[in-house]
Amino acid sequence: MTEPYADVAVHLRDELRRAWLRVEYQIRLGWTKAPAAEVAEEAAVGPADIGRLFAAARGERPPTGDDAGAATVLAQWLELHRMVEGKLRSAIDAKARSPLLDLISTFDLTPRQWATLMYALLPEVDPNLIVAYRYLARDPSTRGLDGRLLAQLVYDTPQSRSVMARDLSAASPLVRNRLIDVTNVTTTPGADSFVFRKIRAVGRLSQLLDGAGVDLDPELAEYAEILTLHAGVGEFPALAVERVTAAIHSNEVIVVLQGQRGLGKKLLLQQAAAHWGKRLLAIDGKRIGQLHVTNQMPVIRAIVRELKLTGTIPVVTDVDDITVREGERDELPSFFTTLLDEWNGPMAITINRERMPRVHLRPLVHLTLDVPPLDVRTRLWQRVAPSLDVATAETLSHRFATPGGIIIAAGQAAAAGRMPESGPPSGSELERAVADQLHQRLSRLGKKLATPFDLEDLIVDDDTRAAIIEIASASRERRKIRDRFKLRGAQGISVLFSGHPGVGKTMSGTVLAKRLGLDIYEVDLSQVVSKWLGETEKNLSDVFDAAEPGHVVLLFNEADSLFGKRTSDVKSSNDRYANMETNYLLQRLERFGGLAILTTNLTSAIDQAFKRRFTYDVFFSFPSPDMRAELWRRTLPKSATEYQIDFDALADRYELSGGFIKVACERAAYVAGADDTEIDETLLRHTIERMYRERGKLSSVGPLE
Repeated sequence: MTEPYADVAVHLRDELRRAWLRVEYQIRLGWTKAPAAEVAEEAAVGPADIGRLFAAARGERPPTGDDAGAATVLAQWLELHRMVEGKLRSAIDAKARSPLLDLISTFDLTPRQWATLMYALLPEVDPNLIVAYRYLARDPSTRGLDGRLLAQLVYDTPQSRSVMARDLSAASPLVRNRLIDVTNVTTTPGADSFVFRKIRAVGRLSQLLDGAGVDLDPELAEYAEILTLHAGVGEFPALAVERVTAAIHSNEVIVVLQGQRGLGKKLLLQQAAAHWGKRLLAIDGKRIGQLHVTNQMPVIRAIVRELKLTGTIPVVTDVDDITVREGERDELPSFFTTLLDEWNGPMAITINRERMPRVHLRPLVHLTLDVPPLDVRTRLWQRVAPSLDVATAETLSHRFATPGGIIIAAGQAAAAGRMPESGPPSGSELERAVADQLHQRLSRLGKKLATPFDLEDLIVDDDTRAAIIEIASASRERRKIRDRFKLRGAQGISVLFSGHPGVGKTMSGTVLAKRLGLDIYEVDLSQVVSKWLGETEKNLSDVFDAAEPGHVVLLFNEADSLFGKRTSDVKSSNDRYANMETNYLLQRLERFGGLAILTTNLTSAIDQAFKRRFTYDVFFSFPSPDMRAELWRRTLPKSATEYQIDFDALADRYELSGGFIKVACERAAYVAGADDTEIDETLLRHTIERMYRERGKLSSVGPLE
């Protein structure tokens, strides 16, 4: 029995020598049919030159004789050919592994297909082979293998020409797995035969010739990434681990992991794949979806080739970012169907939002991951920051119901922000790091508001003040209270602030955030509401998911534009989709686990179904004369209060909300500053009168709106 190849370098040397002998035989055979002088006139390289190349390749003197040495070279080729084929068979039977042998076994290549691949690839090893190709083709423009040369070197009988057509077709393992690219190099009518096509080995294969191999084709770096499992901090329910581990080994299903970002969906899949000795290939569907449809197929086939070469399991991440809305359903893009047509092995996808796209190509094994419970979060904090004492870790876990991914990122960020001699990060530094991780997710759709005011800065009636105090207490202790009284449902609190413009609704939101020690983000409705179907829901899902654990307060100003009344008289698709978005908001607000504040100037515009879901419905009454007088005193600069200004008279005469009082004071200050005078009551009255006129009021009687 022939010994198998044990060394890639020896195998490659024999393949190169076999190729040289075959090319030399074909050239010498041609010399028997046409004198060498005639060949020299047509070819770019003369017989003497090509003879020296042959001799160098064999380490021998060129043979001579009436057959131009063709018979001698053929005998040498046949002997080497039998030896190489025998060693290949022995290596494959012994399940020997090397990058070159793996190409044959992984893609189930026939001997002729393997020979085709070698003739396309070996010029990368020995560029002199290109010179021999030119001589054999009698074409000085030859830059590599083409159909004419292949017909002489591999498919050299009439019977084998039909096999050549199949081996170069799109269904061939060489083309289907993107081991070679076959392109037509001529536009001559009728010249579309495979004989006129250029055959090029893909650059990926050149990286395998040294035997070391490469984890992933560098050309695919922007579309996919091999994930290597490191010692992680993920803790998952035993049932979820068991189901995913079993399903990830099946070729019949698609594993679907759903849950907000940072829950460890990819980590769980990595752990499941590692159980079977596999790694994950994370595919960026968003980048592939941005390609033109005609360019997607080569990338998909290259990815499938890498899946086979590396023995990895594909996971298309964040598929809800690439779904296509068709009617009332979310559909996966066409390239996903193409991927499943090309790949018949295990497959997984991850979804971040609540809407589930339609996946009908295989049965699904679907699991939803939730934020880890309190005790698990405490252990995760201690693993990420081992210096934390139990009390500090528990405090972080109580305050931030964060997924594991946020805990890891916060721990890394806090440690990176300290000098080595400063020691491990403290609990307060970890709190800031959590806020930083969330800020980059929220800042796309919201704006962080300053919180300079506290409760004593608010000028509101007693009922409103009492409601704000109650909301702050409930938000601070809600988890403990709900556990104590076994309250069901979401642990979050939703609040509706309604009232005239400028009565302190937004300011009250910032006061609540300050008292809770949380950041507050004003959601930019212009960024959230999209004209594209389904995008509004995606944007809102991102906002709620980022704020879900209760680390920030969400403020929807003028929310009636987004949370308005649903229409029962559906006359168009726009009405239907608007109702769908409103329904989604109703459900999402009800399940939200943090503090959400909605403000509106038009309380009647808010859907009644929304009002039933608010934990608190606080109406901000228009400020009374006494409240307006106090607003004037607090808002005017201290230098102005030294003059004789009758605040009670201003409050009685002009019905202004706190917001308009602030505007009047600022405008009066601008005028006084420009004229180098002081702010007095006359200037204030002139300013207010102008404000009424600018808003179309013929008199200054009644509230300014």
